[in-house]
Amino acid sequence: MAFQQGLSGINNAARSLDVISHNVANSNTVGFKAGAAQFADVFSVSLGTGAAVQIGSGANLAGVRQSFTQGGITTTGNPLDMAINGDGFFIVRRADSATPFYTRNGQFDIDKDGFVVSATGERLMGYPTGATSGDPQPMQISFQTAGASATSSAELTLNLDGRAGVIAGVPDPTDPASYTHATSMVVYDSLGVQHSMSLYFNKTSLISPPAADGATAEWQVYSSLDGGAVQALGAVRFNDAGQYISDTLVPSSNVLTNGANSPLDVALDLDQATQYGTSFSVAAISQDGRSAGELSTISVTSQGVIQASYTSGEIREVGRVALATFRNPNGLVSMGNNLWAASVESGQATPGSPGSGTRGLINGGAVEDSNIDLTAELVQMIVQQRAYQANAQSIQTQDQILQTVINLR
Repeated sequence: MAFQQGLSGINNAARSLDVISHNVANSNTVGFKAGAAQFADVFSVSLGTGAAVQIGSGANLAGVRQSFTQGGITTTGNPLDMAINGDGFFIVRRADSATPFYTRNGQFDIDKDGFVVSATGERLMGYPTGATSGDPQPMQISFQTAGASATSSAELTLNLDGRAGVIAGVPDPTDPASYTHATSMVVYDSLGVQHSMSLYFNKTSLISPPAADGATAEWQVYSSLDGGAVQALGAVRFNDAGQYISDTLVPSSNVLTNGANSPLDVALDLDQATQYGTSFSVAAISQDGRSAGELSTISVTSQGVIQASYTSGEIREVGRVALATFRNPNGLVSMGNNLWAASVESGQATPGSPGSGTRGLINGGAVEDSNIDLTAELVQMIVQQRAYQANAQSIQTQDQILQTVINLR
């Protein structure tokens, strides 16, 4: 009788409904991958039974296959959230274990020790600053104050008015008539203390005929730190088109008495200066010093580089996230909590940097949604419900036939 076939069909329909229900329950789980039940028919083999008269014994669950298709990407605003756009898995590890796990859930935060961790406490693995391969290590962000750095050079992009007249002598900061133009910029000493450096420009000579290098005008440059003594730094020369030709500038040397490294020497770069017949203007000032700073923001680049920004303006590279790929992702073993573990069927993990090989890129401040198609799941639920009912009907029919046989006299 066909009770066995009908019972196996009911069992398989129930298992398929279990898989569908699991998918639906995780439709909003970040990084979740849909599963699908796969079935195989069952045949009992006996000697002397020809292929033409084989009768199947029902069906059996062959496996549950997960679909690793890309899920949608949603922006979250959390700077440490990450979505993999392409192939690969984040590598995470528990603090008390050396066993790695793999996940597509990129919801990460910082714990009290600065480690980048998942919601369940696993630490995100990656490569130290400057490395793109090797043995992945836990990613850790330092809360330590970023050190100060003294200014050693400064670059100015400015225009000195070519229509200005010649002024001789050393500028007097209290007398605007003693200098042609003036500006100021912020510099830092080795303690990170901010100082104001004033710069003075005097047009001191017109060169006629032009010099051998094409120069037709020369400007003397002076500096003063925090309103102190004015010191001459040298001259800068321009041609008749108002373009920079050369300079004889030396670094300003400033004695400090606040405990910082002294003197504070600042070299000026005026290669981008011009002398056009328009008003004096300063387009840009940049210098390489900074004050001490506290950790302010964190960001992740598309290449998986975690960057820490400090209030001083310094940006530090914490490290690079590692992504693992597998020859057979369907061989991974689900461990719960959005984690998978490697197995013999999956093959060993191959870690690498985002964007290398077949590995995807990282979307910072975003997560990958579940790849569940709710409409398709609901349709499959109806299909399996019909299959369950049909198999139950086959059992009921067989029962009625058996009852008829029993009632024969």
